Amino acid sequence: MINPQRVDFVTLKLLLAVAATGSITKAAQSLHLALGAASTRIRDLEDRMGLPLLARHARGVRFTEAGNAVLHHARSIERELAQMEFEVGEFASGVTGHVRVVANASSIATVLPRDLTGFLKDHPRVRIDLAEHTSREIQHLVAEGEADIGIFAGSLRQEDLTVMAYHQDTLVAMVPNQGPWKKERAAAIGRLLLEDFILLQEGGSIQEWLSQAARREGVQPRIRVQVKGFDAISQLVAAGLGITVLPEIVARRFSKLLGLRILKITGVDTARALSICHADPRQLSPAANDLLDFFSRAAASSSGIRRGH
Repeated sequence: MINPQRVDFVTLKLLLAVAATGSITKAAQSLHLALGAASTRIRDLEDRMGLPLLARHARGVRFTEAGNAVLHHARSIERELAQMEFEVGEFASGVTGHVRVVANASSIATVLPRDLTGFLKDHPRVRIDLAEHTSREIQHLVAEGEADIGIFAGSLRQEDLTVMAYHQDTLVAMVPNQGPWKKERAAAIGRLLLEDFILLQEGGSIQEWLSQAARREGVQPRIRVQVKGFDAISQLVAAGLGITVLPEIVARRFSKLLGLRILKITGVDTARALSICHADPRQLSPAANDLLDFFSRAAASSSGIRRGH
């Protein structure tokens, strides 16, 4: 078994330099190491791993499969160290806390920006790092400690997480304002499932909702295109490539811009809850707990769940 205490950062930086230059000699020069010392470091690391990491040839070196695996982790460590240095530097400049938030596209497109703005007005020295992920990914990232707070739609899959209600929206269909849809105000889910769909990337909560509805109807959803971003979805619907399902507040925004039609979906429950997940509050930073308290008060101010329309 490898002892992590015996793998030093200088050797990992050396491997990264070898990958960048394709040469141990050039890598050693870039780190101001003697060639002999650099070669010894790599040889010692290979001995600890029990496998060759580099294959030497006349034009330089290349990484073996084992070497590529070590290189992957070395890059991850380099990124983590850079992030640590950045965050610590911000504390020195007056930042009092960092909160890592991961959220699905629907929350980012609707209520989350407003709430984060409100929180930062009260906590101007807290830094919020926000990243978009699918609802499926969000729970995993929070459970693994890669994020402090997650905002997702759908059911809870990670039993070790705490969940609280955040927001409720309604799903609607958005279709071209022409042809058979021109005078329609509502459509049964069974009829919609005969059409080609344009959705967000795989793993999103709307795709899961649509798949569940299709199973109840005994059909397979016809997903024609999957893209990133509601704007791209709306443009493709406007071009006549298919229809989509969106949160009503998002659909109203893009229907006005592109002249599209919004239809109420019948025959299926279209109410959808957005939830907040997090680990044990005792494991969270004071800034993360402050943000959770803010979300809780915001939700409670409108009878526990705010509606998006």
